[in-house]
Amino acid sequence: MSDLRLPSTISLTAARPRWGAFSLVCVAYLVSTTGEQMLSPLFPTTSNDLGLSVSQGGIAFGVLTGAIAVTNLLGGLWLRRTGPVAVIRCSAVVGMAGGALTAAAGGYGMLLAGQVLLGAAAGLFFPAGLQAVGLAVGPTRRGFAMGLYGVAFSLGLTMAAALGALGAGVGWRSPFWVATALFSLAALTSSWIKIPTLPPGGADGRVRVREVLSEPTAVGSVLAVCQYGAIPFLTLFAVDRWSMTAANAATVLIVGRLLSIVAKVIGGASADRIGARVSARRTSIALTATGLAWVLLPGGPLAYALAAVFVGMVSSLGPVANMLAVERFGQNGMALGAYRSVQIGLGALASATLGLFADSVGLQPTLAAAMLVPLALLWICRDRSN
Repeated sequence: MSDLRLPSTISLTAARPRWGAFSLVCVAYLVSTTGEQMLSPLFPTTSNDLGLSVSQGGIAFGVLTGAIAVTNLLGGLWLRRTGPVAVIRCSAVVGMAGGALTAAAGGYGMLLAGQVLLGAAAGLFFPAGLQAVGLAVGPTRRGFAMGLYGVAFSLGLTMAAALGALGAGVGWRSPFWVATALFSLAALTSSWIKIPTLPPGGADGRVRVREVLSEPTAVGSVLAVCQYGAIPFLTLFAVDRWSMTAANAATVLIVGRLLSIVAKVIGGASADRIGARVSARRTSIALTATGLAWVLLPGGPLAYALAAVFVGMVSSLGPVANMLAVERFGQNGMALGAYRSVQIGLGALASATLGLFADSVGLQPTLAAAMLVPLALLWICRDRSN
């Protein structure tokens, strides 16, 4: 089948920006991200409690991201019928169930079920959140609002890492109960999101599959392999290889998540200044250099700092990928949803694959190989002017 039937973009307008509604959407995004990313910093203590292997951790991370990829598409389809507020509320309710199920997990199967629900919550939220931001702020401040919206994602990553550090001391289940409470708050406050409504359905447009699978998705897929494939193993690597405590390992992740806030701003500014493709090529070299360094160096301040820089720098690929996506197929929201689903799906495959290889050959050589993936951007974003 050569193309997908996708709805054309509807012009999103608002008489004036509704910053209160926008803030509530950002809070919901922060909560969704926190739940999605919670298991990674908690896995060292979770695996000890439930007797899990590294490969089982990789499968759990893969199941989570796979659920995100599938429900991105389902959320986009449902969004056309119900509007963003209803989908955001449903996402929060699903997240409540996922957080509670994970917190109460007595075995691996129950843990996986909880991760599926947390992934579904994040996947349902993504298209609804994007549309809600556009409706809340209107066209005049949309770029500024999208920048702040990305910061909400980074803050969610940071909160997940902070709760991971807390879980090292009080037990891994408590942070998931906290996440459940946060999802409850998001479900409640979603009733206060007052934004203009759109008529259900809409005109149909065509977006070719080869466009969705083109350069923007390739850049985003490199980001996803690092973000969802390699980084979830950082805390486990720090505990096993560097003999760090789980709390200290989570602290390295926290610092990296904080750096990601700055990295997103720098990445976007760099893409504006020198072009998205040049920025991606330069970032790829820096990512591989810092990535190989922290994986191969012995534990110490330099290795810890480089690991945090790597975690932060990965996020700078986000604005680059999104800029390329807007240039290529930015007029269709469903195409953007499909673009994210593909890259998240590849991230899910990467996390499961890395876990299996780590069980066979060891975590260090597996992560070292993963650090070479960003170099693919040198070819993906090559100069086509000639």
